[in-house]
Amino acid sequence: MNYMIASDIHGSPGCLKKLLSYQEEFQIQKIILLGDLYYSGARNIPPSDYNPKDVVSILNSISDKVISCKGNCESDVDLMVSEFVIADDLFLHLFGKDIFLSHGHRYSFLNIPKFSFDIFIQGHTHISDIKKEGGKLFLNPGSITLPKDDNRSFMILNEREVSLFSLEDKKLLRREEL
Repeated sequence: MNYMIASDIHGSPGCLKKLLSYQEEFQIQKIILLGDLYYSGARNIPPSDYNPKDVVSILNSISDKVISCKGNCESDVDLMVSEFVIADDLFLHLFGKDIFLSHGHRYSFLNIPKFSFDIFIQGHTHISDIKKEGGKLFLNPGSITLPKDDNRSFMILNEREVSLFSLEDKKLLRREEL
C-alpha cells in the first residue's frame, strides 16, 4: 500500500491538482495531508492561483482517501466545510510501525512528543527533511505550494521506504529505507 504525504497546500488548486495527478502512477491508496490546506496565513504571500474554495471542492471529491491533520492556518469553518476529518494530531499503525502525524506548530522536530513512536511526520516549516536519529525516522514533506527550500515536494511511504519527490517533475530527491 502506498501513502502520498503532502503539507501546506495554502489554497493552491493548481499545486493540489498536480499532486493528485500522480495518484495512479504511484498507485496511491491514501493521502496524508499535514495541515494548512486552505489559507495562506498572514505570514505568507498567497499563491498566484489562490482559491481556497476550489481546494475544498477538490479535497471533498476524494474525501474517502484523505487522512488529515489540522495546521495553524485551519479554522473551525474549515472543519465544517471539509467532508473528511481534520484531527489535531494523529497516531497511525502502518507497516508494523507506530507513526505520529502533526502539522508541526505544536509538536515538531524541536518539540518531540514524550510518547513512543517509530516515525514522526510533520509539515509546517515548508522545508523537506528525512533523517534517522536514535532509531527513529523523522519526515517532513516540505510544501507543495510555498516551499522555503526551493523544492515543491511530497513523499510516498510504503512498507519498505519513504521517498521524497519534486512536485514539478517527480524527480526523486531522497529515499530512506524504513
